[in-house]
Amino acid sequence: MDMELLLVLLFLLFLALPVLPAPVRLELARVDANLTGHDLIRRAVQRSLDRPGVVVPRPGGGGGAATAADGGRRSSSSAAASAPVVAGGGEYLVKLGIGTPQHFFSAAIDTATDLVWMQCQPCVSCYRQLDPVFNPRLSSSYAVVPCSSDTCIQFDEHRCRSEDDDACQYTYKYSGNGVTRGTLAIDKLAVGSDVFHGVVFGCSDSSAGGPPAQASGLVGLGRGSLSLVSQLSVRRFMYCLPPPVSRTPGKLVLGAAADAVRNVSDRVTITMSSSTRYPSYYYLNLDGLAVGDQTPRMVKAMAPPPTARRGAAPAGSGGSANAYGMIVDIASTISFLEASLYEELADDLEEELRLPRATPLDLCFILPEGVGMDRVYVPTVSLSFDGRWLELERDRLFVEDGRTMCLMVGKTSGVSILGNFQQQNMHVLYNLRRGKITFAKASCESMP
Repeated sequence: MDMELLLVLLFLLFLALPVLPAPVRLELARVDANLTGHDLIRRAVQRSLDRPGVVVPRPGGGGGAATAADGGRRSSSSAAASAPVVAGGGEYLVKLGIGTPQHFFSAAIDTATDLVWMQCQPCVSCYRQLDPVFNPRLSSSYAVVPCSSDTCIQFDEHRCRSEDDDACQYTYKYSGNGVTRGTLAIDKLAVGSDVFHGVVFGCSDSSAGGPPAQASGLVGLGRGSLSLVSQLSVRRFMYCLPPPVSRTPGKLVLGAAADAVRNVSDRVTITMSSSTRYPSYYYLNLDGLAVGDQTPRMVKAMAPPPTARRGAAPAGSGGSANAYGMIVDIASTISFLEASLYEELADDLEEELRLPRATPLDLCFILPEGVGMDRVYVPTVSLSFDGRWLELERDRLFVEDGRTMCLMVGKTSGVSILGNFQQQNMHVLYNLRRGKITFAKASCESMP
């Protein structure tokens, strides 16, 4: 092959790769948006409680639980890393198109997952979904990923469909008995008005315990190579999530400008960690918390987390003995704090609020008769990430239901999680090139 022909082929290959040409703006619909505020929150809380604390293998060290199905040829497997977040659920939906001709579907976005996947025909055993199930046989641009390819080998375990069929098969696990299985494939993906060629996705023909019925699958926005932002070479993305009772849709911008939040004065920028154990997560080093005007409780003065006691690196990556890890997770409604941090928060809140405790969540309080949450004192809770403080006010902490107000934070035995309730009415900018996340407090209507 002469040099001129080689250059032409390389140029054509470059054109075929999915690359974001310009910022893409998408609307985010909330799951169960037809429900009233309180019913919507109750369902979202239950999905969050089903989400964290489950240990499962992940492809590429994080981002989604993928293992080999039984039988078939298998590659050599690297050691599987345990994962503190269950791949699944999801609270915000985005509309996309797949194949030729385009098949439009809704999928839940998830910053704690890598793989983009959807249910496909023939659906041997699938959860109920509202959109028609995608039939890959009707797409002229659909192609399977070979099990011998580097893409398939990214999963800790993988197998071929059969001795005579080289298609890459995956199994993607969820909490409890939830699981999805299918074929790793490539097709055109329509994101907004742009169409991207050669996008890798999972085409599942067997699913249980997956996202809500409004979603046909998941769109992983994690840091791994199979996530949508990685495949489209997105350097920055940003979203804004409206309050649960709002009828305003959320916003997602892929390819956001670096200075997109410069006009928001109330903002904090935090450097992400690079965890060798969980490389696909958006990880922050949580090193302190403060309630109201009380003296901040810094992590270095506390006992190390359970993983550190067993001799492993603590949840905060980089091996810092003074930092807990916190994952930014848009698919979980409530946040979770590691048990010792949670108990410290509970003690401080009880001392500040001086209200009787109630249920169903652990930190629920009974309001005085005839008095709403807006008329009682609620202290600010501040989280420190390497000395950068993120302040959370009452509307990002509690929900009111009758005479009860409940803290939208739970306790976990694993790594801490920053859920979407605490991120509402913020322009959250991920600068992947610089490894930073900015939380800018502003309404979604003002997001560019």
